[in-house]
Amino acid sequence: MKMTIHGKQLVITEAIKNYAETKLGKVEKYHDGIIELAINLSALKLKTGNCHTAEVLAYLGGSTVKASCTDADLYAAIDGVADILEGQLKKHKDKIRTAIQSREPMIRKVKYNPETNTVEKEAAVNVVKVYLPPKPMDVEEAILQLEILNKTFFPFTNAETGEMNVVYKRKDGDYGHIAPAKK
Repeated sequence: MKMTIHGKQLVITEAIKNYAETKLGKVEKYHDGIIELAINLSALKLKTGNCHTAEVLAYLGGSTVKASCTDADLYAAIDGVADILEGQLKKHKDKIRTAIQSREPMIRKVKYNPETNTVEKEAAVNVVKVYLPPKPMDVEEAILQLEILNKTFFPFTNAETGEMNVVYKRKDGDYGHIAPAKK
């Protein structure tokens, strides 16, 4: 697993680097697909005191998990972001395991009833800093990424068409899919 540490308005000393590598290196046991951890540490001086922020982006081979924590102490912020990232990686691994086991698409299924001329929902599945992922993916995988990143929309390259698409979470809890119109 590759690990990069950057500081913003903060000099990354050897002690800070070693502490972050040790603490965040332990999250690898919660998800075996981690390719890289990008760690950003920053410091701000406020009137009320110092404010340290630790942000981590975990790249998981087509998926990205983000965690951040802010605290007055830099080491406490690193501890906090490690705990948050641990929980998110466990959740991501469970979602993938569940999706693989069920093998059902995560989009809503609808059925048209010609007698009443209505559309009925068969299954109510809760499908709910955005980068365009380098790996093309299908709509179901993009919706999974949307959930994992806890965002309202997620742009992606559609594996079937090769074009940029967007999935988004609607206010009613459903999911929308935006694709370019066919000419």
